[in-house]
Amino acid sequence: MASESNKVSDQSATARVPEAERGVPVRGRPNGASRSRRMKSEVTHEKLRRATARLLEQKPLRELKVSDITNLASVSPSTFYIYFADVNEAVLAVLDEAYRTLPDFAAMTANFGRDTLKADVRAYVRAYLAYWDDHYAVLRVRNLAADEGDKRFRESRHKALGPGVEAMAKKIDEMRGASLREADVPAMALALVLNGSLERLASVIRFRPRGTDLTRGRLVDAATLMFCDALQPRL
Repeated sequence: MASESNKVSDQSATARVPEAERGVPVRGRPNGASRSRRMKSEVTHEKLRRATARLLEQKPLRELKVSDITNLASVSPSTFYIYFADVNEAVLAVLDEAYRTLPDFAAMTANFGRDTLKADVRAYVRAYLAYWDDHYAVLRVRNLAADEGDKRFRESRHKALGPGVEAMAKKIDEMRGASLREADVPAMALALVLNGSLERLASVIRFRPRGTDLTRGRLVDAATLMFCDALQPRL
């Protein structure tokens, strides 16, 4: 009798929980058995994000339509608009997800040492390029949209790059502030030039001409030299 009472109690408790909050049924199992703990809304949001990210690898942002995303995600257009106002908002969600794995470039920069500068900078450059390798399509779209003046994408780019640029300016001022002041060059200006150069390198490195002097390793060497000279000029 106790087991029957518990069973009835469990069923009553389940009935009181709204269906949307019970999680998503696991494929191949009876309804209600071993349901995913994730909400349906979370699963649908992820499907739409993944579809958007995949399509960005295949076509330009201007050609991407809501119907393309919903067809690939196997959801209705009306469902899309529950989560996003437009395609750009879906792309921004992909960016937010990509930023979850963004290396802490500000901390890496703060740890640059005078005696280990070359190795520290090389690790920084490699990490930057590797991150772009993992998220090339959406980062390229972000920069293009930001450069065209879209406020949302400009804010997204600043959110990702701002802390690293500020840390680089602080490190430049720490390592060579006096010489920059003599040249009347703000540390932040030099930091922005360095970051812009690395952003561009990360985008075009895959399109480099063939040649023994233009391998990825050689380009990393060149970027490392540029950063080291900016931070600690050779006498």
